[in-house]
Amino acid sequence: MKFAEVSWVEAQAILKDVDTVILPVGSTEQHGPHCPLGTDHITAEAVAVTIGDRVGLPVLPVVAVGVSSHHRQFPGTLWAPPAVFRDYVKAIILSAASHGPRKFLIVNGHGGNTASLKEVAEDMRSDENIFIAVANAFPAKLDGHAGEDETSVMLHLRPELVKMKKAVDTKQNEALAGIRMKAQKVGPADFGWDTIDLSPTGVFGAAGKTIEATKATASHGEEIVKAHVDELCAFTEELKTAKLEDLLPKPHK
Repeated sequence: MKFAEVSWVEAQAILKDVDTVILPVGSTEQHGPHCPLGTDHITAEAVAVTIGDRVGLPVLPVVAVGVSSHHRQFPGTLWAPPAVFRDYVKAIILSAASHGPRKFLIVNGHGGNTASLKEVAEDMRSDENIFIAVANAFPAKLDGHAGEDETSVMLHLRPELVKMKKAVDTKQNEALAGIRMKAQKVGPADFGWDTIDLSPTGVFGAAGKTIEATKATASHGEEIVKAHVDELCAFTEELKTAKLEDLLPKPHK
């Protein structure tokens, strides 16, 4: 159930019976000319609510803005600096924990949040005796950002928000300043990339590869979501039954 849709009296009763809570986290950023800005947080919330309903856990309100400054050249993108984002997520976790729960599943819909969420999980585990598992709302291997796979997921979840007539197939840039690129790298090196370095449309995946958003279908999206949610539900059942003391770190020497 969604926490935002129950009263405090109902929340009090729910929290007597659970020690695990789900927090969906996403972003508000460009997803090509055809998918909504909220693609990541819409997906994260939908996956989180499905898990919560199936395993009987409450779902906190979605965090809709994340670490997305690399999409800033595309209008409508919103972002928070990593430090602000980390502090905000920590505050939500700590406030929820003050009512009892000490185990959390974060369902993350945006790759740009991953490093910050892992830091939050490490800090909460070592400093606050709170265990946080961070899981992706999407499967690990998609064809790209706003490509066939992600667009298909949105066609399955919220078809009314996808403008398939505006979908484009985009060949990702192959070089930066004459240096060959590999995915989001220059040669073998990472760099502080912006989306515009990779693609003029906001659709991207691998250097030199054409990402075919126009091939997206709702049935393909349903297949992606079902298999991934099944896996996450099985994991969440294990997290529910695990003892908190067994999940916390051993004393540091």
